[in-house]
Amino acid sequence: MSRHRREPDRSGRVPVAPRRDIQALRAIAVGIVVVYHVWPNRLTGGYVGVDVFFVISGFLITLHLLQRPIKGPADLLAFWARRVRRLIPAATVVLVATVVATLIWLPATVHARIAQEAIASSLYVENWMLAVTSTDYLATDQLHSATQHYWSLSVEEQFYILWPVLLGLTYVATRRVRARRANRPAGATTGLVLPTLVLGAITAASLAWSVYYTEADAASAYFVTPTRLWELGVGALLAVAVRAGFAARSTAVRSILVWCGLAAILYAAVLFTGETPFPGTAALVPTLGAAAVLAADSDDLSRGPRRLWSVRPVQWLGDVSYSVYLWHWPAIVIAPFVVGADLHLGQKLALIGLVLVLAAGSKRWVEDAMRFTPRLARSTGRSFLLLLGCLAVTGTVAGLALWQTARATAVDEGRVVDTSAACVGVDAQRSSTCAGRDLGLIMSPISAAEDKPDVYADDCWNKRPFTRRKTCTYGKASASVRVALYGNSHAGQWHPPINQTVDKQGWRLDTYLASECYSVDVPVEFSTAELEKNCTAWNTWARGRITAGNYDLVVMSDRTFQPLAGVAKGEKQSVAQASYRRVLKEIVASGAKVVVVRDTPAATGSVPDCVAEHPDDLSRCVTPLAKGLEPDPLTAAAKTLPGAGVSVLDMTGLLCRTRSCPAVVGGLITYFDHGHMTKTFSSTLYPEVSAALRKALTP
Repeated sequence: MSRHRREPDRSGRVPVAPRRDIQALRAIAVGIVVVYHVWPNRLTGGYVGVDVFFVISGFLITLHLLQRPIKGPADLLAFWARRVRRLIPAATVVLVATVVATLIWLPATVHARIAQEAIASSLYVENWMLAVTSTDYLATDQLHSATQHYWSLSVEEQFYILWPVLLGLTYVATRRVRARRANRPAGATTGLVLPTLVLGAITAASLAWSVYYTEADAASAYFVTPTRLWELGVGALLAVAVRAGFAARSTAVRSILVWCGLAAILYAAVLFTGETPFPGTAALVPTLGAAAVLAADSDDLSRGPRRLWSVRPVQWLGDVSYSVYLWHWPAIVIAPFVVGADLHLGQKLALIGLVLVLAAGSKRWVEDAMRFTPRLARSTGRSFLLLLGCLAVTGTVAGLALWQTARATAVDEGRVVDTSAACVGVDAQRSSTCAGRDLGLIMSPISAAEDKPDVYADDCWNKRPFTRRKTCTYGKASASVRVALYGNSHAGQWHPPINQTVDKQGWRLDTYLASECYSVDVPVEFSTAELEKNCTAWNTWARGRITAGNYDLVVMSDRTFQPLAGVAKGEKQSVAQASYRRVLKEIVASGAKVVVVRDTPAATGSVPDCVAEHPDDLSRCVTPLAKGLEPDPLTAAAKTLPGAGVSVLDMTGLLCRTRSCPAVVGGLITYFDHGHMTKTFSSTLYPEVSAALRKALTP
């Protein structure tokens, strides 16, 4: 809200300036969010600034709706029209600017995704889109979308749609009850009983679901509206209390509230980390802290922090906090691509300055201009036409970006790659006759990013929360030779050459694949005990199926990345190796041979993104072998069982040469992300994989 220029209501009155403590609370919220995003390792819990915003929004909007109740459809439309003028134009300007900047500076591999998210953000469903991708392990190393911060705005906008409807219905119901009891005396708070019950029930239900869902699937719970609604509900219930006349009167109580509230917010910002299960019960700390500050109403409190937050810079930052929030994240994502390197301290400070300038400009010439233009402010219809216009602009710009990406993809899909041709893929490393021969790029980065093994399209994965029991079968169902592929996503990347072998030999292949959850018999650590238990249960089930499945051969590979529950970091490798040794013995005891494929080296970031950014200097996408090759306790365990029906296939020598791992080998991009081979490149490893599988089955 602006401190000086206020939007007139229907009676022509101009509301008073906003409370200084609320403006300061906004400044604190946006400040810790920005600092967290610029220096994530310095303020590890700065993401709680969003929770502070939720409480403020719930408080102010509910107080507004109680003062100016929704009595009918016209009031409801007028409320939404004010929200449109207040929020949509500025959000649209930033979205359009972000998509344009993406097309100019960001690698082509992310253009389509950011365009899609821009559309989702303009429709205020970005939080639901991120909830889906947050559970996708393969999406965790993607370049951050420059529009993903719209998730919190999506939650608020959905709140703005739902809340006035609910309060309007309670107002109508309360008025009817009053009409029936016209001859009975009514207390001052009679009209707030039903709103309190409704809002209280919704808030309690949302909090309960947040606690449960954070335990079950914290990644998705972070974004979805039902787990966040209670935070706005806390602010709403405080507004009901204020409207009913319940307020702290004692100076001492108010002082305690404001200082303890600020302490709670800062405690969460400083001590929470990315490993803190959130939102759940942890979100109570910043949420109740923000509510305490609001309840203190400390503008006139001599023992409060009013001198600190009454200063002009703090009030100004609170005034432009919405615009700062809009601009800061795309600036942080895009700036490194503009300068061609990670930002140093001076550049980060300059970037923050640029964000403040952009925020001041959009606040004055977009936010306020749209809110206070008389032709718009006095017409609900024109406000909704403004909404349609903003949606059309964003959709058009994002649609052009999608069209451009689709054209590039269509050209690439028309190109047929002969993986059996000389010097293509691994053959360039395998054959001495290919030395010095440069095939150029046979596949584009856009195509490589989508070039995944068939187990992805066939939905063969058991993902979080690991309650699924999905297998896929390839080859001849009645074949005399049965093969199982067991492990996490780093086993799935070997499916192309294994499946080629199965087809040519007339065998059968069954997959037992889970994302992240590697195939040990001890608990793997996740963010919640529920996920740990489910991962262990999945592995127990998979081993049971494999050992009872009369398999001739089991192919295993894992990225042993997640910690082990209750195991110190320094002991992880030895404990995992001992566990893998037991698992291998159990499988061999069932009569099957085992081929363990050594895990592949990992790149430092998305390989297609790097190739798209540096097509003329692929040396910038090379990963040193010492940095990319992670410990592999599964392979280490297999090497302790020589002659016991367990063999090891190590392809590192073909993936990396001269102690470095290139992003492009024989014209093919090696990985579709940071460490999973593209289907096309993986297929060129067929000779080695086929020979290892056939040798393992040779008596």
